[in-house]
Amino acid sequence: MVRALDTSFLIDVLRGHRGAAAKAEILDSEAETTTIPAPALAEFLDGAYFAGGPYLAKALQLVAGRDVVPFDKECSLIAGQLRADLRSRGISLPMLDAMIASTVLRHHSILVTGDAGFHRIPGLAVESY
Repeated sequence: MVRALDTSFLIDVLRGHRGAAAKAEILDSEAETTTIPAPALAEFLDGAYFAGGPYLAKALQLVAGRDVVPFDKECSLIAGQLRADLRSRGISLPMLDAMIASTVLRHHSILVTGDAGFHRIPGLAVESY
């Protein structure tokens, strides 16, 4: 199954978080594909470009060569429906998280994340570290 890397995972790997680094090592050694949802990549690079310098260089190296899954019209429909459904149940979900989750849902992937908020999304396969 394809693993989709969330922003929090990429940041934790970059910062040397022990659990994230161990998970990254496992993922890199497996034959399974890892991707990055386009909204997660944008969010990750926003912080990296803001930090600049060596942090940016390490961030760009981390994502180099990884497949990026686009956010398209179908993802938009899923994200809108997902947020509306959660909001009707009194659950708040930031739009960027809905965009990341919808991309993962649309492509039937597993989201690798350190963000516990993704666990409240129905039908989303989540893997923590």
